[in-house]
Amino acid sequence: MSIIEILSTEKYISGSEIGRFLGISRDAVHKRINRLRQIGYTIKSSSKGYIIVKKCELFNEYEIEANLKKPLNICKTIKYYKETASTQTAVKKLALKNFGEGVVVIAEKQTKGYGRIKRVWNSNAGGLWFSMLLKPVIRPDGSSILSLLFSIALSRILEKKYGISSEIKWPNDILICGKKVAGIIIEMSAGQDIINWVAAGIGVNINNSLPEDLKNISISIKEVLKREIDRTEFIVAFLTEFESLYFNFQSGGFKQFLEEYNSKVAYKDALVTVDSVCNDAITGKNFGIDESGRLIIETKNKIEKIISGTLRRAEN
Repeated sequence: MSIIEILSTEKYISGSEIGRFLGISRDAVHKRINRLRQIGYTIKSSSKGYIIVKKCELFNEYEIEANLKKPLNICKTIKYYKETASTQTAVKKLALKNFGEGVVVIAEKQTKGYGRIKRVWNSNAGGLWFSMLLKPVIRPDGSSILSLLFSIALSRILEKKYGISSEIKWPNDILICGKKVAGIIIEMSAGQDIINWVAAGIGVNINNSLPEDLKNISISIKEVLKREIDRTEFIVAFLTEFESLYFNFQSGGFKQFLEEYNSKVAYKDALVTVDSVCNDAITGKNFGIDESGRLIIETKNKIEKIISGTLRRAEN
């Protein structure tokens, strides 16, 4: 429980009561109240205690924790930064310090955000830029499927919460009206048969303005719905959805989600080209993925099952 949750009762609560709830001293309570005031909360104090006078529309760790309906194993610790180079870099540093599963790092703005193959990710204020530290009990060769799970969770939230139809462009992009609204990156440390940790980065264009050179290929949720989106509401819904997917996957594999994923595949049954860093480009008909997460492409000569690459529509 956080101070924000305690003060959300709309009545005065004394510092000593808050201290008892949190197991801290009245002095520590006073310091935390001042910190909340500094970041924008309007908190009134009197002889009766403290009360939130005006619930401001802020996006930070306190709001996220207060809005989670139940504790999540994938979100035990939230670290929020107004600005950082990259949430991926921050999470990997924590992983190297032996932090456990369940750390979520969020930034209002990234100065050196990146996606797959170290592509620059434009990360202006108003978007949702975060990374998660996970320690899945799966083989290292199954780590790429995590990207597919994140894609399903994002697609579900867009449809269930906002009524937006989306497509999943294998292996890591979410499209709305053919334009990119979200991307995922998976990085990990592993031994021969075990994953030590996974750093999963997610970027979602929510309320952020897009540069002119990206407007033809990218889109924001604000642009689609013609209104501002509550980012706290979005990330809380996403984390809750992903928690269920994540643990069901570890116990039952990806097969249970295969039909759902393939129902949302972008360029399904179309002629596509997959570019690879290591191999020649492959062009053929897109049949979606198999239960191992491999893309199934029918070329003129055979069926190819591709582990990694960049998918695009084939040029006519």
